[in-house]
Amino acid sequence: MSRLQFLKVNSDVAGDMLKLKVHDSQQHLIASNAEWIIEDSFNEDSVCFGMYDDDLPVGMIALIDPRLVGDDNGHFQAQHLYIWRLMIDEASQSKGYGKAAMCFAKQYAELIGLVGLSLTTMDTEAENALNFYQALGFIPTGRRLDGEIELIYTQK
Repeated sequence: MSRLQFLKVNSDVAGDMLKLKVHDSQQHLIASNAEWIIEDSFNEDSVCFGMYDDDLPVGMIALIDPRLVGDDNGHFQAQHLYIWRLMIDEASQSKGYGKAAMCFAKQYAELIGLVGLSLTTMDTEAENALNFYQALGFIPTGRRLDGEIELIYTQK
């Protein structure tokens, strides 16, 4: 990684993000980037960033501050930034970009006054990312939300 940048997805960045895709074997784990960008544009509670290594687009991450969301169904951990989505392009996987994205999210959470991160992942599906998250210090909360395991990371 030369110089990693996180740029808010807007009309300047969206075209690059639409070109990214996960491996065919992972497509069942995440919405397409086109669907993701459209959904994000209508979700006032999320912020989506395109990841670039110098000028090369490598992935996207979307975050939700739980304090801004009317959480009637208890999906969010009140003091933990929610990782709504994370995707790394198939050509850029296993190069440290996912870990870098999570470090960015940790810094973002601290900057806005939250104590950590939370997320859900499809732990029962093939090619899932559970081991990746656990290697970064995420632990299961014991809850399942919409068929996915909830994980939490609290800053030290």
